[in-house]
Amino acid sequence: MTKRQPTGGGADPATVQEYAFHVKLVAVVRVRATDEVLARKVIPSVLGSPGTAEIRLVNESNNSLGSKATVTAVDFFVKGESAVLPESNDKKVRRRR
Repeated sequence: MTKRQPTGGGADPATVQEYAFHVKLVAVVRVRATDEVLARKVIPSVLGSPGTAEIRLVNESNNSLGSKATVTAVDFFVKGESAVLPESNDKKVRRRR
């Protein structure tokens, strides 16, 4: 946890703490490809962390709603073989063991 002194427009500086959270996410990524192997290869490209522009938009939106918290960074990590194929061409797929 990092403590920072924010710069304010003449206001008394307050101690702001930075928190890092681990959050479990589930994402459904739909891919059109000639085969499953190729489809799996492109999944990590869409699961990249948001850039500064996306984070800035979220912070502006939160600010307009009165939130006094600011998102500073978001990092996503894919653990092992986590891509499960539940359906293909609108048909359910049996899980491999």
